Amino acid sequence: MPKKSISSLELTALVNELQFLVQSKLSQIYHQDEKELLLQFHVTGTGKELLKIIAGKLLCLTSNKDAPIKPSAFCMQLRKYIEGAFLESLYQKDAERVVVFELEKKDRYYFIVELFSKGNVILTDKNYQIIGVLEEQIWKDRAVKPKEKYIFPLAGHNWKTITPKELKEVFEKSEKRNTATTLATEVGLGGIYAEEVCLLNEIDKDKSPKTVTSEEAQKVVKTIHNLLHLVESPGGYIYEEEITPFPLQGQKVVQETKTYSEAIDGLNPFQIVSPYVQKIKSLEKNISDQQETMRKHEVGVELNRRKGELIYEKYMPLRKLLEIVAEMKKTSNWHQIEEELRKEKKIKQVNLKTKKIIIDL
Repeated sequence: MPKKSISSLELTALVNELQFLVQSKLSQIYHQDEKELLLQFHVTGTGKELLKIIAGKLLCLTSNKDAPIKPSAFCMQLRKYIEGAFLESLYQKDAERVVVFELEKKDRYYFIVELFSKGNVILTDKNYQIIGVLEEQIWKDRAVKPKEKYIFPLAGHNWKTITPKELKEVFEKSEKRNTATTLATEVGLGGIYAEEVCLLNEIDKDKSPKTVTSEEAQKVVKTIHNLLHLVESPGGYIYEEEITPFPLQGQKVVQETKTYSEAIDGLNPFQIVSPYVQKIKSLEKNISDQQETMRKHEVGVELNRRKGELIYEKYMPLRKLLEIVAEMKKTSNWHQIEEELRKEKKIKQVNLKTKKIIIDL
């Protein structure tokens, strides 16, 4: 299915790319479509830059402008309050899919873009009192409408700052069917990056999250930090189904762009795809996943077959060793048995705690 929206990690990449807009002047505002706004900034030394915002979907730089002759009421309201304002800061709210533009004119304003769920665009004063909204919304825990105080959506786990200990607790409490789904939804990485983290750490994405070890959790957190470093200076990597800010392991890139913003500018999040095409793509992915699982099993079968053959070849010496150990157990303790076994060159290790003997065959 073609890409329709951006994940939290992709938003982080975009916000990093857009930092050059800070201290620029917001010179024009257009309401191009029902959910689409266009902000025109004047950047010193660069000139005009157009920022496309599609509530609930994405934001990116663009060169396409198709402004309607008659602006909407919301567009007129935005022009009244923030046209001509300077952009003081631009940031992502924690790890949520929310972007905050801090603007300064005669007064300070917050222009907030929500990219989750149905999406929304909100203008507030310096105290977060809502002046205007793209769409009035009433949620269980907050109301997004004029004269109400804007409340940021309840934050989930912040994948940017999560510690190995916190992540381990998330896995232990998770009721999701596998590790990748837990990383995607409960940690907030999104599906493609959850699978990428598993791949980079050689963790089976389909394993139960409750079986993830502390060591694996530590590796996952380290990998997330590495991804954060990669999106500090992102690029655009276009695949058949995805567009990412850094290359994916084992995936064939169809096209590369200098920036991530450039790569997603061509997206049409409202494009309708035939359900039959979606079904075919879903089946193809299932087949690919099953083939990969079969390959892993085949490798395991071959390894176990070789182990069995080796044990069969060395059956008599191994049987003799087991008989010696069994006889010694009648009159000696394990410490004495360990001392005797270490005299044998083929004995590599004797683990008294687990009562296991490692032999070089």
